[in-house]
Amino acid sequence: MPDTVQIHRIEGDSDSAVRDFINLPGRLYGPESLYVPWLARDMKDILRRNHPYFEHSDGDFFVARRDGIAVGRIAVLEPRRFNAYRGKHDARFYFFDCENNPEAARALFSAAAEWGRSRGLERLIGPQGFSGMSGGGILIDGFEHPPAMTMMNYNHPFYRDLVEGCGLVKYKDFFSAWLDGEAYRTPEKIARVAEITLRRGEFRLADLRTKKDLKKIAGEIGRIYNESWEDHEEYCPLTGREFDRLASGLLLVSDPGLIKVLLHRDEIAGFCLTFPDLSDALRRARGRLSLPALLRLRREKKRTRKFIINGIGILPRFRNSGGTAVIYRELENTLKSRKVSGADLTQIAETTTLMLKDMETLGGRVYKTHRVYQAVIT
Repeated sequence: MPDTVQIHRIEGDSDSAVRDFINLPGRLYGPESLYVPWLARDMKDILRRNHPYFEHSDGDFFVARRDGIAVGRIAVLEPRRFNAYRGKHDARFYFFDCENNPEAARALFSAAAEWGRSRGLERLIGPQGFSGMSGGGILIDGFEHPPAMTMMNYNHPFYRDLVEGCGLVKYKDFFSAWLDGEAYRTPEKIARVAEITLRRGEFRLADLRTKKDLKKIAGEIGRIYNESWEDHEEYCPLTGREFDRLASGLLLVSDPGLIKVLLHRDEIAGFCLTFPDLSDALRRARGRLSLPALLRLRREKKRTRKFIINGIGILPRFRNSGGTAVIYRELENTLKSRKVSGADLTQIAETTTLMLKDMETLGGRVYKTHRVYQAVIT
């Protein structure tokens, strides 16, 4: 008779479960899947708690094994900084991957819930990562479309049944919208507002040509993110170290000409983070940045005609001054000049009515849905 599922908590760097935790998705999805793996070096940093998140918060990592073979994994986090900022008592789960094995899923979520209860936490919610910039949710619609690199999760269709079978219920949906590059047109009213705003001379766009230019302004983008996203429920201010790590990762895949920074006189007023979609090259790298993988990334960056928009922020005091219109008009100029086939606009919460309205105004079509789940664990 086969063994029942055993849960193993990762104890340290030398633990064999570290390798299982990192390698499991490669076996679950295989080389023909649309799944894009995280870089192994980043996963090792997280498992060693070298990520700046662990300077203010806590977490643990579990692997489910059956007959000695890894069949599932989960991270469970205590976001102390977020909980204090938002007045919550949440535990988060992240990096949930599992075979189509209800017993393994139940064992993983039971371990996560017990971990949260032992710390006096009241709710298990996820998938949610280390900040509001981490893509969250279980993909429940749009499986035929590739993910936005590792910025949003990709998973098998049966994950929804596994999660709901463990008693978790919907908390909130997040949408991804497709902007067709050929059909995209800034609505006439927005274009007119943008032109008037630029003619007045108070707003202009920063000239970013090199990664050196982008590095100089990265800290200010972090400050604007902290000020402009404060009204989002998933938001908590990023620390300087958290943003530095995020920026270093983004620089790997960024094209400075795609990053739009709006200036009001000499003050940064807003930004739009647009990236070339390097999913194919990252998928082929299988989590390892070898020299051939780096060369493929460089080639893909030059030839891709698909882009990802993951982060638009405007300081509240400039939202009704034409700044948003300037950003949207510049987005059209970029799509046209780069002959882009389309752009993936990610992480639009169903509760952000203004962003949903803007998406419809811009002609965006929802084509993927991610669902964040929750369960009471007290």
